Amino acid sequence: MKRHIPAVAAVLAAASILTASAWANDPEKIEPVRTLGVVYGDGRATENVPLYRLAEPSEELFISAYDIARIFRATRYWNAGARKLVLRVESHSFMLTVDTRVVVVDDEPVLMRIPVSYANGSVMVPLEFVSSILAPITLEQIELDEERLVMTIGSPRYNITSVDFEEGEGGTRAVLTMTEELLYHIDSETPGLLRLKIYGGRLNTLKINATEGLGLFNRVRAEQTGHDAYLFFDVDRSAETFRVEFIGPSTDNRRRLAIHVEKGDLPEIPDVDFAGRRMTEILDDSRRQAGREIVRVAIDPGHGGIDKGRVGPNGLMEKEVNLDIAMRLRDILVSEYGMEVIMTRTEDVLVPLMRRAEIANSEGADIFVSLHCNGWFHPDAGGYETFFLSQAKTEEATRLAMEENASVQFEGNGASPEVLDDLGFMLWDMVQNEFVTESSELAELIQRKLGDAVDIRNRGVKQAGLIVLKGCRMPAVLVESAFLSNPREERLLADRQFREEVARGIAEAIQRYRARSSVPGAGE
Repeated sequence: MKRHIPAVAAVLAAASILTASAWANDPEKIEPVRTLGVVYGDGRATENVPLYRLAEPSEELFISAYDIARIFRATRYWNAGARKLVLRVESHSFMLTVDTRVVVVDDEPVLMRIPVSYANGSVMVPLEFVSSILAPITLEQIELDEERLVMTIGSPRYNITSVDFEEGEGGTRAVLTMTEELLYHIDSETPGLLRLKIYGGRLNTLKINATEGLGLFNRVRAEQTGHDAYLFFDVDRSAETFRVEFIGPSTDNRRRLAIHVEKGDLPEIPDVDFAGRRMTEILDDSRRQAGREIVRVAIDPGHGGIDKGRVGPNGLMEKEVNLDIAMRLRDILVSEYGMEVIMTRTEDVLVPLMRRAEIANSEGADIFVSLHCNGWFHPDAGGYETFFLSQAKTEEATRLAMEENASVQFEGNGASPEVLDDLGFMLWDMVQNEFVTESSELAELIQRKLGDAVDIRNRGVKQAGLIVLKGCRMPAVLVESAFLSNPREERLLADRQFREEVARGIAEAIQRYRARSSVPGAGE
């Protein structure tokens, strides 16, 4: 059963295109106190943009939203009643509210040191918005020297620079040129379509969408999201097999990712799903090699005992929600799918983070799933997401890892998340590297199946340095089922039916993963 949770998109739907009349009832005019020199890398003339101080004796400098939109070629929407301004820069949206410090970036709230203001008929934005929020995520290189007050805007920072097609004997390959080796995930859920997700990828969608197909590749379409890049390859139905590998490195130290598609007699590409860095070959069922049977699942209900985890505004404790969902997940896996289940805890007790992985290892678990609830300072943040072990790629993932790793403070052994992270990450990352392909695949399946089960926001698959996953000698993921800090989602998490839906979505993903990892005939 799905439920509808309103999103930030509702604000956009109500917003109107900004007009001069929207800025009526202007307070007294404020004169600029400094100027910001802007140097463009696209041929535009260098200019000086006015900066303002809105309160004495504060030294904080503000720039008008009008100038931000002009400099970065942003689209502006203004909701006068709500006093909210939405800026669209590239593929990102930034919602600013007058007199508040919160900026909603692609539906994610971010806290500034000082609030947005209003003067001279325009929304006034703290200069830190440009340096701390806008610059890190835009494709264009933005360098702001806050002492000299000079901002340089350079060329886009693409790490996927081109897609080329090459025809060979018996097939065709698509070659992506990258500036670095990136994790990827590819699937063929839709016949005749290969969907490639590149974690942390940045690309020029216009350039790639203009690339003509060749041979078994009919066309390619590109999409850029806030953190990742997507490529959709329309493939001829006569293709039988495909494989993916990094080739090179080439002479200019760039990496090339090749997708080989070969001709055959099958009507469509096999239904497969995989991710990783190593060469992977997908064959039709008659040639597919037997995989590892997934029999035993370790379920880890996060927190417990004196470690309550997050606590919702109405007092709901994360440790209780995690345990309840875990027990429901156990029952489904055992009774409906015939799997063996190992529980790291079945009651309200504290289990050290590293001990959880040791339990899974000693009992011979085939996969490890840690269950948690998310939280944030702003009550509007919401949704579900799944993590696998790797270095965090975003500030948000780093923040979550620090919060989840902070459970070590309750273990009474003097350990700290910082010490464990510095000393242990490299070794355990080497251990988990063997399973990064499988872990990212399992994470993608969980996100997809949870999307079928619940109607809250899909926040995607992410990577972070989570202590609880570091000791696992098997594919391992951490699921954040919803936000306890969101009053609406706290009510959902308190509801038995919603917990059952979350458990069932995860169970179906595990079963799907089992079917793809096992010998032919062991699946659904």
